[in-house]
Amino acid sequence: MAQAGLTVAAHTAIEELPFANATVESVTEYSHGAPIETATLKFRTSQVLRIDIQLGFVVTDVYGNSWLIGAAEPPYPKVSLTRKTGLPGGDPAVWEIEVKAVGQRALLPCVY
Repeated sequence: MAQAGLTVAAHTAIEELPFANATVESVTEYSHGAPIETATLKFRTSQVLRIDIQLGFVVTDVYGNSWLIGAAEPPYPKVSLTRKTGLPGGDPAVWEIEVKAVGQRALLPCVY
C-alpha cells in the first residue's frame, strides 16, 4: 500500500511514550533511477524502550497528520538508544532515541 502512495492502517496496539525535543526528517534521493527515502526520528524519553521486538513508530505532526516509521516486516528500522545521566545543574536523566529507516518509502502516511 505504501509503495502505491496509499495511507497505511496500523492494526496493532499503540503505546504512547512521554517525549521531549522530537524531530522527524525525511530525505529522498535517487539512486540508479529509483527513489531511496531515509526517515530519521529523534526524541528524548524517560521510558526504556524494548528493542528485543521489531518496533514501528507513529508520529503526528503539527497539522494532525500521522506517519509510520518502521514496521513488523523488513526493512526494519535501526533504533539507537543513548543513556544520558544528566548534569548536576538540573538536566534530567533521559534516554535519547534515534530511529532511522531506509527504503523506497520510509515515512509512511498512516491511520491508527
